[in-house]
Amino acid sequence: MNDINFIDRVKKHFAYMQNEYGFHIVYESNSDSRPQTDGVVEYASNTTGILIDSETGYVTVRFYRKKDGKKYYLTPVDIYEYLNTSDKEKELLLSTTRANRTLASALFNEKFLLNQPGWKGSHATVSNLDTELENFSNWLKRHTSLFLEGDFSQWPKFYEYKIRRAQADQLRRGKDDLVYVRIKDVDGKYKLIKQSIFKDDFECIEKLKKEFSI
Repeated sequence: MNDINFIDRVKKHFAYMQNEYGFHIVYESNSDSRPQTDGVVEYASNTTGILIDSETGYVTVRFYRKKDGKKYYLTPVDIYEYLNTSDKEKELLLSTTRANRTLASALFNEKFLLNQPGWKGSHATVSNLDTELENFSNWLKRHTSLFLEGDFSQWPKFYEYKIRRAQADQLRRGKDDLVYVRIKDVDGKYKLIKQSIFKDDFECIEKLKKEFSI
């Protein structure tokens, strides 16, 4: 088992995506230095892209709508947190008040998917890599209607929560979420303005809300 490369490990655990849901592999690559544990495999259907990659033996999984592009993605970590927090807990995690930083951090660590029992060992090993791939595969099977079947009706609330969580975390740490950008005005002259580092994401959220009439 230890001599199997990363791509073949992914194909073993996620074969059902091709066999049952019509996905196909559009890109695959093993790491030159750590081919057994590191690499990337990208699956795609008519509507959805799913990237499964690993660096230093730790797996990440990202979903994106093909019509939006890879930049606007979600992960099982984002969705798990949304589905496993109460409204009151979400209020704390979305708080921008610096005084809530410690409480929010503790709650995040409690709800963080990869901190759940059985998800990740203390070291990056081939055995732990297979466990991670199996866990992500099983998680995806339990949530097939959200992504594999092309139903994006819940995507807007998941994506908005992800971005507002990131913004809240930025502000709770005392960091500004505004940066200077150089743009052209109506006269064709360049000027500097401040805009949110999440500007594109918020524009995506508005497009999603319009698309789904929210």
